Amino acid sequence: MRKVLLLALMITLLLMIPLQGKSVPKAMLMSAILPGTGEIYSGNVAKGVFFISTDLLILFNANRYGNEVNWLTDSYKQYAYTKADISKNQSAQYYEVIHKWRSSDEYNSYYEMQARNYFLISNYDPESYNAYILTHSYSGENVWNWQNEKDWNKYKSIRRDKQTMVMNQKLAIGAAIANRVISAIDATFLIKAANKRMSTTFNLTPDFENNGAILNCSLEF
Repeated sequence: MRKVLLLALMITLLLMIPLQGKSVPKAMLMSAILPGTGEIYSGNVAKGVFFISTDLLILFNANRYGNEVNWLTDSYKQYAYTKADISKNQSAQYYEVIHKWRSSDEYNSYYEMQARNYFLISNYDPESYNAYILTHSYSGENVWNWQNEKDWNKYKSIRRDKQTMVMNQKLAIGAAIANRVISAIDATFLIKAANKRMSTTFNLTPDFENNGAILNCSLEF
């Protein structure tokens, strides 16, 4: 009876061994965090190194583009401060406005005319007119004036370069995400293929001499 219980215990312990192979979810999680690690976990080191190298290159470029964005932002703010007497602590919307309008006088005149047509001619409402003008006009330290077209166009050029770097940074971030998705999918197929190649063999041989049995278990990859 003791030998039967011992044999049952051995079989139970063997059944607890994870014979299904490597974990697919684990491989996917590894690749989602760092592309290529799922491939290495599956045993395909070459693919793993490729995905890791690709990811490092993408992240390096994303960081470089981010630094370029910051540098160009500081550059066009400094340029506006130097060439159009604009203070450096302005909002992003303000820098967009001075990109489109050569001077605050031109901007104010245009919106004053629009407000007059709407609030005084079409709908006589002096209070709304005054409130609109107060909200949508620039005065005091917020006025600007580009002295010539060359300076204004140079400012626009710096801002366009900045927008290009922003787009490049977004593309790099998108590429990093795509690299993780592709690596996770690839690792899934590699793990499944590796698990299919794994074979498990049990061999239970009676041992009449000792009134028991011999259990052999082999795993082949």
